Amino acid sequence: MAAFMGKTALEAALADLDLEQEQRDAVATLDDRDLMQIDQAILSALDRSWQKAGFIASGVMIAAPDAYEELPEVVYELRIRALAQAGRIEGKGDPQVLKTYEIRLADDPRVH
Repeated sequence: MAAFMGKTALEAALADLDLEQEQRDAVATLDDRDLMQIDQAILSALDRSWQKAGFIASGVMIAAPDAYEELPEVVYELRIRALAQAGRIEGKGDPQVLKTYEIRLADDPRVH
């Protein structure tokens, strides 16, 4: 997965998942500005203490604007993984298991 995966990579990552049509339609409406807004919401929910990635993903999803209400949680999970891969956040554990994966802001998060 490329750092800060764009919309095309996001759609490809979701292609084989069993999503409802409303969820696929919601993903299709996203643009780079939306992805940056989701990333910023994730970063804003973090500090230097370790937190469960699943908790952060759920919290950001619940607090998201109505325009994002149909997005599946996996979109937020993929954004967390992209942020970790880009070095904007640190992670420990298995990023495929957000229930136990822990994340925090990187010492020197790079601004995109």
